Amino acid sequence: MSRILPLTVIFALLAFVAAFLAGPIWSFYDLRSSAEAEDIQSLAELVAFDDVRTSLKAQLITSIDGDSIAAPPPSFLKDPIGAVAAAITPMTKPAPTINIDSYLTARAIWALTLGAGKDANKVDPRTFTDKPPVPDVLYWSPDRTRLSVTHPVQGETIFTMKRKTLFGWQLMHVGLPGVDDLPATMLVAPSPEDKAIAKSPVE
Repeated sequence: MSRILPLTVIFALLAFVAAFLAGPIWSFYDLRSSAEAEDIQSLAELVAFDDVRTSLKAQLITSIDGDSIAAPPPSFLKDPIGAVAAAITPMTKPAPTINIDSYLTARAIWALTLGAGKDANKVDPRTFTDKPPVPDVLYWSPDRTRLSVTHPVQGETIFTMKRKTLFGWQLMHVGLPGVDDLPATMLVAPSPEDKAIAKSPVE
């Protein structure tokens, strides 16, 4: 009996440490599962929607080819000053509007966890990939963790999670993949004109 008690305490301590360290991974899989099941109540606990919306807006205001993309104008009820400013500011160039909230639906969040990147609001996550990618831990601290999932075409999507409870974590930021994250096989080949310029002697 005297030997069993210390071993029990040791195993319980190891289990506690393992659960503490693996919390972000469990929360990520919980996020993916809740999004797949369209469990809105669970998603409300797992996602800080205002923070994620802000992070996505900052990345989606510029398209791949560099054209400006306008986010939806501020709500008059939530931001009256911003709404008035947006209404009276002259538009120098008409720009298409992108709905940031289309990336925050259950299906889009599911697609993000599969590595769909900027196409998360367009693809069908049920057919997007044959095997869901396993998240990699990029950074871990007692209160903040960064995980990543990599798709062979879309690139690397980074999820920043913040501790909410002892074992529970909440998604705070989504880093969408950029051109630099694409694999070498997906990079655009130089045109003949670019090759000619590269071979020309420097004056």
